[in-house]
Amino acid sequence: METIVEFISKVPNVIWSAIIASCLTFLGVLLTNKGNEKRQAALLEHEKQKYQSEQKLALKKEVFLNVARSFADILGLFPKLMNLDFTQKDIETQMADHSGIIAKAYLVAKEDSVAAVLNYSAETAEAFIKLMKERAIVLDHKNAIEIYRSTISSANNEKDRIISIMKELNLQGHNNQATFDYLNKSYEIQEGIVNRSKASLEEQESILKPLYMDFAKKCMNEHSRLLSLLPPMTIALRAELENDQNSQTFVDALNDNIKRMNVAFDSLFESEEA
Repeated sequence: METIVEFISKVPNVIWSAIIASCLTFLGVLLTNKGNEKRQAALLEHEKQKYQSEQKLALKKEVFLNVARSFADILGLFPKLMNLDFTQKDIETQMADHSGIIAKAYLVAKEDSVAAVLNYSAETAEAFIKLMKERAIVLDHKNAIEIYRSTISSANNEKDRIISIMKELNLQGHNNQATFDYLNKSYEIQEGIVNRSKASLEEQESILKPLYMDFAKKCMNEHSRLLSLLPPMTIALRAELENDQNSQTFVDALNDNIKRMNVAFDSLFESEEA
């Protein structure tokens, strides 16, 4: 032990200075590396969180844009229901995948947003089902009119055919009274079909016109009402996409658009009724 102490005491001060400086340098490098590692780890964690946040936002954007498009398609159906030639297949095509698209929003949206989507989905479904029931009644009268028109057309064609046969028999000098009596009777039967069908046709047309006008107004009223109910859901989804700077501007613009649209359709209905 004394030997070690003696050896250390003989070491020049300049050597001790170099040793201490080296130790301090090493310690500084060590601390610097540890600081760099911590900063690097923090940076990586920040980048990871930023990437995850961007991915989540990108997923929400894709889902919510599809939700907006799908609801726009559903809302677009309401005016189209007024077109009685718009078939059930056309309706089903436009509604295709709507439920699946909306269901995706339940997985990525916050609870408040999901509630807003569910509420709006319920409103659109209830309105659509109600209008489809009324549309079925209108279509029944329309189909009856088409049947009567087809019956009248077929009976008139048969009348023309009978007249053509009678003319041909006259030209041939055919004078069998029984044949002509049969043809005359057949003609009278077809004439009776035409007259009865015309009376039924006029009755159905008198029923259909006011019934259709009332249905058309309901279609547009429901369309306007559903548009006015858009803001809660739209604002909720815009907030999730960090795009809710001035929602009131959107609400005001939407309400103004609805008013202008209602004025246009009211004038259209007035001209039709006149």
